[in-house]
Amino acid sequence: MKFSHVLLIAFSFFSQALSAQVVVLKNPINTSMSDDFNPTVSGNGKTLIYEMVYYNTNKADVMISYQTNGVWSVPVVVPGVNTASEKLTNGGYFINHAGTMILFHSNRYKGIGGTDIWYVEKNATGGWSAPMNFGKPINTTGNELDPSISPDGKFMYYTVLSDKKTAGGLPCGKIMMVERISSTSWKEPVALPAPINGDCECGGKLLSDNKTFLFSSARAGGKGGYDFYKSTREENGTFSTPINYAFINTANDDKYISIAAGGSMLYSDAPGKGKNERDIIISKVPEDMQPGMVKLYQGKVTDINTKKPLAAQITVTHIKTGYTMTYRTAADGSFSVPVPASDDYDVGVFPALPGYEYISFYDPKSPVYKYEEKNVSYELKPAVKGSEIVLTPISINDDFELDTKSELELNRVKLFLKMNPTLNIHIRAYTDAILMDSVQHSNFDKEIINTSDSTVSYSNDYTEEEAGVIYNYLVKAGIPASRITFKGMGLNGEERKKKYVLTVQ
Repeated sequence: MKFSHVLLIAFSFFSQALSAQVVVLKNPINTSMSDDFNPTVSGNGKTLIYEMVYYNTNKADVMISYQTNGVWSVPVVVPGVNTASEKLTNGGYFINHAGTMILFHSNRYKGIGGTDIWYVEKNATGGWSAPMNFGKPINTTGNELDPSISPDGKFMYYTVLSDKKTAGGLPCGKIMMVERISSTSWKEPVALPAPINGDCECGGKLLSDNKTFLFSSARAGGKGGYDFYKSTREENGTFSTPINYAFINTANDDKYISIAAGGSMLYSDAPGKGKNERDIIISKVPEDMQPGMVKLYQGKVTDINTKKPLAAQITVTHIKTGYTMTYRTAADGSFSVPVPASDDYDVGVFPALPGYEYISFYDPKSPVYKYEEKNVSYELKPAVKGSEIVLTPISINDDFELDTKSELELNRVKLFLKMNPTLNIHIRAYTDAILMDSVQHSNFDKEIINTSDSTVSYSNDYTEEEAGVIYNYLVKAGIPASRITFKGMGLNGEERKKKYVLTVQ
């Protein structure tokens, strides 16, 4: 593809009619005085970082720009990440899904050896921390580079160099994966198996659907040098056969690519108009090459009274399989959580510290196949005596069995009680309608004997038994029975629907 023949047009990311498949971004992103390359965008596509090398220098700076109403701000240098010396290597910059962490590789001082993986994080006031080294076992005395982190922060991917090179002279490597244990510790890294790693791979990254894996490879069958490939990571950790991104690959080495949660546009770089010049470009992604569609929830978690940010974790659980992705709020309480639109999911917002209630809801499969952004914020209430939490969703069948959604909710109640050991709860169950008759209308009608005259009547009011089901589940889960009471309340006269309420005592 001859990028020099691409029509250069003023471009607005959200409101435009593209006259070409590939568009070169105009000023203030690309300039006539620099090489601009390795773009990476946040999940919502509104934060862009990239590397810039001014002409007549050998030092790359990482720049950051923010998009408002489709217009990119004038890029500025990310403070603390770049180094003054041209002798030091800094590169492979990657911004996480939430736009709150930048990962990169560097051979700067106080590393472990060679190039190490470093990061900076946004603080509560919007500034960036000093660079921090991930340490062992991620970094070694060898060379680790081109890091990325999964949208939920659970997995990090990076490249370890080998002694091989591409036809164009770039070094080859293998893509490593390391799984997070806690906020500060990781398991031992492992090399991704075939069909991802062969002889020459780099730049692996997991997209917002937590399934689509993009990477570069110099394997046979490509267009030349490194090519972009797409694979699907299954919930059991295996990867599908990679597909060549032929619509964007070139005969050159194609290494840098980024796709936001919307999935329809990619960012990369390409030869510019000048000799050896690189420019940031965007391109449409064919529908069959796009990541899975998501609903992007973004906002903040705060204390309902003080309005101050709260540390919380947001869980997204696939109801059919139980596979859970966990997202943590940033220092300012912000979050950016993609929920796959293709199936039913349970979502919970749970405080990291005791003393607060939680929020949960059921997110069903989207009836329309399209990307959605949901700007929402969650205000958590202090958990005090008299506080009420409506348990949702809870479903108890005629055999007094709980479904998967109900068990996920009751597991949150269990965690709530363990985090708040001084609190007890009272469970109330309501129903939407009660039928009393001397005739049994259903095998499930409950027989009630009037002790005064021994007459028999029948009722469909099982709220006492349903409250007992919840009680029994929590007791079997390890909560002392002395901390729980329950009562069937019968008809829910106001709302006329089944309802299960937890009251803090």
